This record gives sequence, structure tokens and C-alpha cells, in this order.
Amino acid sequence: FASSRSLSASGRRFLAARTVNAVYQPGIPLAACPPVGATCERTPCVCKNNAPAQKDALLASHAVDSWSWDKVEAAHEKHTLFTWTAHETATKGALHIARAEGVYFWDQHGKRYIDWNSMAMNMNHGHTPDKSVVDAVVKQLTTVPYAYPGVFISEIRARLSKLLADLCPGDLNTFMFPSTGAEANETAIRMARMMTGRHKVMSRYRSYHGATVATSAMTGDQRRWPVEIGATGFLKFFDPYPYSFSFGATEEEITQNNLQMLREQILYEGPHTIAAIYLESITGTNGVLKPPKGYLEGIRQICTEYGIVMVCDEVMAGFGRTGKLFGFCHAPTVVPDIVTFAKGVNGAFLPLGGVGVRDHIAAHFRKNNVAIGSTYNSHPVALASAYAALQHFIKADIIQNAAAMEAPLTAGLNALMAKHPSIKQARCVGLFGVIDIQKNRKGDFIARVADPLPPAMAEFKKTLVSNGMFTMMRGHNVFCNPPLIITPDQIAEGIDILDRSLVVLDNAMTDN
Repeated sequence: FASSRSLSASGRRFLAARTVNAVYQPGIPLAACPPVGATCERTPCVCKNNAPAQKDALLASHAVDSWSWDKVEAAHEKHTLFTWTAHETATKGALHIARAEGVYFWDQHGKRYIDWNSMAMNMNHGHTPDKSVVDAVVKQLTTVPYAYPGVFISEIRARLSKLLADLCPGDLNTFMFPSTGAEANETAIRMARMMTGRHKVMSRYRSYHGATVATSAMTGDQRRWPVEIGATGFLKFFDPYPYSFSFGATEEEITQNNLQMLREQILYEGPHTIAAIYLESITGTNGVLKPPKGYLEGIRQICTEYGIVMVCDEVMAGFGRTGKLFGFCHAPTVVPDIVTFAKGVNGAFLPLGGVGVRDHIAAHFRKNNVAIGSTYNSHPVALASAYAALQHFIKADIIQNAAAMEAPLTAGLNALMAKHPSIKQARCVGLFGVIDIQKNRKGDFIARVADPLPPAMAEFKKTLVSNGMFTMMRGHNVFCNPPLIITPDQIAEGIDILDRSLVVLDNAMTDN
């Protein structure tokens, strides 16, 4: 862009108008800042010391132990916004959560729900933190509640990093701790580009990597559409399991043909321009898809051959969700160059993400600027929650329980599939599961993943809630991702609720 000083006065006014109109809807006036020295009209004004009675009244209004649900609803409606959707739309179907324990939560009327999706696929330990986690958080708050991550060494950061190095496969020995999974993926993007000097990042269409500008652009599904213009260098390649065609009849054939297509795309793009190949080791919200045999091994070989950084996004699959520590552990010989994680690392009791790197990546950044950071990176209290949660995770055999519960969940899903014609297919890896819904016996999905929920699915969702279950749905997918502490009896309870509710979708089939 030309410097604004080189523009005429009318040109500068036009540029300013274009800038404003790009941000604000027509008809919505910009709020003018008050002139310097103007008196604040807010009552009470907490910036001044001359209104103690007003401040006392304000604090008193927030000092009550609990609010009525009418008051909660009114404040929520006036002062908050939901994520990922229009607020009014989300409010109509929103559940009130009053308390939670184990694999259940209760609403304001005392009705109990089984959490069949671990909230956002993140409450791996269930809704009850072990006492050791609570104690660790309180202890950290009363010793070192915060440390500037780019300046200070803290014991808890060293301890958690050593524990993760002891747990992780291969030479994934060095860690950074941003606040979220999206921020972890941002960090990995930056690392790959800084280390290789290349710009392009390849990821798959059936993928989700976060809600920031860069991670949304790296995402393959429809959540990137509003923001991809703001980031460059992100390329997409096809998954082994596309919707409208097949790469082959066997897993081996699918892997061979898909990887050959990827190789050709890399050659057209120029291997010397590609910094990273980025993938969820097991696809998450785009269908819970375990890769075919040899696929991850083939990706690893391609990355090694062309000097491309292999990054596995384990934000959902990591820390036991699939019955292994990470999803990529289902391919035992594969170790990615970078692994990103969040959610399960501390049971999501506090916001925390992580980036693990192999020794050659760490060696580069011990001598070169990593060029990324944030205020809450390596927050000591969040790290304390993870350090305690991971030790509990090991002691309580949570990962082993997730692996063992695959059998009863698979049996339950198979029984539903045999009984309900609306189910096209169902699958799970550990406690990472999904049901695909069809609209007819020809096998046509009831909707695409990118579509809003069709009326029949919306009615099914209401029926599930009425019958005491919460889970997530997208397009034709009904997710089955309970907390990793779930028991066989609780799985049977969830399957029973699905059984009673699926009649709605059976009756809605177009060829009944």
C-alpha cells in the first residue's frame, strides 16, 4: 500500500471511509471517545476515590453466594456471547449446568445428564478433579502464582517437562506450554517455518486445527471459510477417506494411491517451499477417522525424504482418548517432529496447551529465536494442574480403562446399527467414537458435515436431551466420546438412551 502521506486529502478521506466500512455495518455509528478531561458518567466510577458508598453497593450486589436462575439467564443474555454461532440461536437450545461429577452433570432443576462427549472432547478425567489436582493448584497459587515465561525458571515448568519427556515416545524431549490447542498449533506453524525457512504448510480437508487466523486457515473444514483470506501459505490435500470417491478397495491400496497423489502435489508445489505437513493422527470432529494401515508411516517417510517437518495435532486424540498415549502411537514406528496437545493433558481443569519437539528441533531453537510467546505461556498454576493430573492419570490407569472400554462401546454401537436403519455406520478407537446417520437405505448421509443440522437431527438432539444425554453433532455425525473414566454400566446407560432416541431418525428416513 502507498503511504497515506502520498495521497491527497480526498484520497485519505476515501481510504479512511473504506477502512471504517470494512469493519462497521452501515447504519451503526462509531462511538466517539470523550474529550480529554471529560467527566466519566459511569456510576460508580471505580477510577475515583470519592464514591465509597456506590462502590460498596456494587460489591454487595456481587457478594451473594448464589444467583437465581432468572438472574443468571438475564445476565447471560445481556452480557455474554456464545462461541461459534449466533447468540440467540445458541441460547434457545442451551442447557443450564448447575453442578457436575464423574461422567454426569445436573441442570438447575436437578435433572441428571450423561456427558457423552466429555464436553468439548476434553474432560478426559471426568468432571471431578482428583484431590491431588486441587491441592497442587492451591499450593501453586500460594507459592508462585505467575512467572514471566521468557525470563524466569520455575520448578513446576521443569517438573512437568521432565515428566512429559519420560512419557513421550522417541526423542520428544522438549516442551513449550501455550494456553490452548489453537495456540499450540500456532507455535508449531511458527517453529516449522522458522526452522526450515519455508512458508507453505500442508493440511487435510477433513481437519480442524483451531480458531485463530492461522490455525483456521490451516483447518480444512468450513470453519476456515470466513478467515482464510487473512493468512497465506496454507495448502490442502485429500484425506485417505474422501466423501465422494475411493482411493481403493483395501487399506493398502487406499494408502498407496493417496500417498502417491500427495507426492505428486508436493512435486508441483516444490518440496523446497513446504515447511510442514500437518495432520490429526486420528481425525476428530470431521468423523473420527483412523488412518489406513501404513498411512502415517508413509507420511513420515515423505517428510523425511523432502526435509518437511511432520506435525501431529493430538489436541483431541492425545492422552488416552484412543486407548494410547497419542493417536500416532497406533503406528508404533512413527514419531512426528512436533506434537501439539491440550485438552487431556490436565483433564481440561484449567486452560493449557502444549508443544513437544524432537531433539533436532529443540537444538535449533536453543541457538535461534523461537519468535513466539504469550503472557500466559507456561502459567505455573495451569502447569501444576497438569503435573498432578498426569500423575493421577498414570496411577488410576485411565489410559488402560479407555482401551478396555473400546469393546463395550463397540458392542453397543454394533447393536444400535443392527436395530436402527437410520445408522449408516459407526466406529470407535478407544473412547473416540462416532455414528454416521443416513437419510435413506441407499446410504445417503442425512447431511454433509458442513451443513447445519437438518430438522430431523435437531429433533433427535432435543430427544437425547430430554432422555438425559448431552453430546455433540455435526452434519451427519453423532459423537460418542465419554470421559475416559466411564464404566461398562455407564456405557450401557448411554447406549440405552441412544436406542430410545434413534426412533426419531428412523421415522424421518425418506424411504420409509
